[in-house]
Amino acid sequence: MRLRPPLLACLLAATAAGCSGPQVRSVGTGGGPPAFELRGDSAAAVLAEAARLCPKGYALLRQSQQFAPVQGDDNAATQWLQQAGFWLEGQPGNQAQATVQCQG
Repeated sequence: MRLRPPLLACLLAATAAGCSGPQVRSVGTGGGPPAFELRGDSAAAVLAEAARLCPKGYALLRQSQQFAPVQGDDNAATQWLQQAGFWLEGQPGNQAQATVQCQG
């Protein structure tokens, strides 16, 4: 079976979206300890990234999480396809955010 170029591009984009880790943005603290705004698919992934960025610990300043509705079959493959579809359509899927300040 040979894939058409647009279909192949969509599959590659969806795969790349599923493999990316949390997004990290440095927040200015005026000379204080480093602080970061993190965004990812789950609170666990975001907090794991915070622990990696702040090996001596961190203060959690703000955290939120939103889940996309699960429709139909609840297996991992179906959820992944739904998330890829949300991403391709520009709709929010599972999102977690946190703002952390490293401890010194």
